[in-house]
Amino acid sequence: MRVPVLCYHRVETPPPGLELDTNFVTPATFAAHVAALAAFGFVGVTIGDIAAWQRGERTLPARPVAITFDDAYLSVLEHALPLLDARRWRATIFVVTSQIGGTNAWDTGAPAAALMNAVTLQTLAARGHEIGSHSATHRRIRGLADIDARAELAASRAVLSSRIGAPVESFAFPYGSHDRQSLAQVRDAGYRAACTLKRWANGRATNPLRLGRMSVGGALPAWQLGLKLAKLVVTPSRG
Repeated sequence: MRVPVLCYHRVETPPPGLELDTNFVTPATFAAHVAALAAFGFVGVTIGDIAAWQRGERTLPARPVAITFDDAYLSVLEHALPLLDARRWRATIFVVTSQIGGTNAWDTGAPAAALMNAVTLQTLAARGHEIGSHSATHRRIRGLADIDARAELAASRAVLSSRIGAPVESFAFPYGSHDRQSLAQVRDAGYRAACTLKRWANGRATNPLRLGRMSVGGALPAWQLGLKLAKLVVTPSRG
């Protein structure tokens, strides 16, 4: 079995001129993606589910897919999660902990957008969605001084666990940027799984701290998403 992971950001209509910006997927496009995934037989699982399956602690559906959302935009709560909840699919939301309840202040080149607050994140965790860390300040972990990288990772995990009242075991590298040192730092911070933006599906032997993930955004039609997924699941797993 090879498990694909999809990465979304903002599920909302982009402003004029940003229609092809891969940080955006319109609500209608996302709905079409979910309908197509279901038609292909996929079932939504979390990153934690994948890691537990790799450890032999959990089984997965016959055709699993992990749907992840970076940054915890409020638009995901409004337009994406109701569609997943209706199918009883669970998603993983990766949170920038210094901006819980704030905005995407780190992304100075993008339109400002509201992010989920702590109460919302706690509610989503109680509903079965996974809440993971996307660092404290959205800095690239790769290239940071060791003391700074470890502080980013430890602080974000501690803050997020405190806010949602549950363990935080999954991490998504900001910008997908990582190297051997950052993998070790993530491991030492206590995370059991981490997502990159390497485009491969994940097998039992894939490094759980280097899970492949495909970025999805812009005006990607559902049929094209299906083709990309088909290619992923037949390609030998890496990582």
